[in-house]
Amino acid sequence: MINKFLSIVFMFISGYSFAQCSGLSNTVNIIQAPIGSLVPDVVMDNNGILHMVYAKNQNAYYVRSIDNGTTFSVPVKVNLTGSVEYKMGERGPKISVGNDGVIHVAWMDLWSSGVNTYARYTRSTDDGLSFEAPKAVSITTGIDGVTLAADGNNNVVVFWHIMVPVQTTIPEATWLHMSRSVNNGVSFITDTNVVINNHSGLACTMCMTRARFGIDGKVYLLFRSAENNIRDFYVLKGYATQNNFTAIRVNSDNWNINYCPMVGPELEISNSGLQYCAFMSDSHVYWSVSDSSISNFTQHVATPLSETDEIYPTAIANNSGKVLFVWQVGPMSISDSATVKCALYNSDGSYTGQECTIGRTFSGTKATAFVGTDDNFYVVLNTNNLANSIIDNKLSDISILSNPNEDLVNITGIKCKTRISIYNMFGQIVQDEEVLGNTIISTTEFINGIYIIEAISSENSECKKLLITKFR
Repeated sequence: MINKFLSIVFMFISGYSFAQCSGLSNTVNIIQAPIGSLVPDVVMDNNGILHMVYAKNQNAYYVRSIDNGTTFSVPVKVNLTGSVEYKMGERGPKISVGNDGVIHVAWMDLWSSGVNTYARYTRSTDDGLSFEAPKAVSITTGIDGVTLAADGNNNVVVFWHIMVPVQTTIPEATWLHMSRSVNNGVSFITDTNVVINNHSGLACTMCMTRARFGIDGKVYLLFRSAENNIRDFYVLKGYATQNNFTAIRVNSDNWNINYCPMVGPELEISNSGLQYCAFMSDSHVYWSVSDSSISNFTQHVATPLSETDEIYPTAIANNSGKVLFVWQVGPMSISDSATVKCALYNSDGSYTGQECTIGRTFSGTKATAFVGTDDNFYVVLNTNNLANSIIDNKLSDISILSNPNEDLVNITGIKCKTRISIYNMFGQIVQDEEVLGNTIISTTEFINGIYIIEAISSENSECKKLLITKFR
């Protein structure tokens, strides 16, 4: 009782802004995440409390709201030790709140020179006033796609994917892994590969995943498959106390590519128990919905305009029979901006004719959404950061051009001391150097795959990203 009282006392009118989406007023409301934050993740619990975690300055923070995001509590740092990965739009802390009110958070270590990256977990048992020391729930370093789910009945499951054991058959593919707790996160059973009775378990290398507990008490994991190079989506269905899952196919686009598009799915569960999957396939985003038994997914609903470069989708349903679809249009790069849009649909997938352009945000951060206690929709994003930072960013003139045929990467436009780091698809640094001007990097020794180049200025620590696909 004391903890709950304190959490209310610490509520205050924060720097978050609250507005309505033009064209969808009284239906869709916009919540600005804290300035400087990235990748917000939210959960509305059964008591009407909104829980949010987000990444900022390489750390994770937790806040809560009792008024649908109009005001928030004072931010509490989640990771007492280490740092949190937040690059490339989807990575960041993920949150799950059990029916008992315990707050569970998982993340992966920040990709940095000399740092091993594990799946990390912590929890709060005092309404988010403090968090326990984080623990590693993965044994092997080099993980990605971390997500978690908790049911409030002592079951906590953390999922991720990793190249263990190493396979060379499918490019840009990793194995799904998991670790389970049956004592509400006090300890975890040693991590293992996910056993699926009708799927190999190969997942797309760098796409995020999403886990939820259904109202039937089972745990579900939505992921992008890489089986046979087909990058479609599946939902895994199973019990948290077992490692025995069934894969249910969400879409059958048969998108055959030999690389990772780095846009994962989103899974939301309505109060009626139906599951809404939002996903990207071949540069367009869609949403689909399950049947009541979660054995089949129907509909393949596109955006009203079907634009190119559609990324980071979310679909949520309220109690009034409406579905809000939120997505971004723009390049997948944190050195650029994207436009956040939303559209309203009926539960049968028909378009209501109502849509809204919410605003511009970082291409490198994903918006999220929730249904408020008033049954209206709320979209959480950060439009505060981008406009000024791109204009003022001293690295904005940097140009990164690659020529795979010549095994060279040309980096120009460097005006001050800058650290150039190159990561492979597992988050490992393959090259790291400090330069004072334009530079040429040889990629002769690089193996086939997707690479991320990071340029960090010694003055403002901003970074610029580019994906490089190297073919032989």
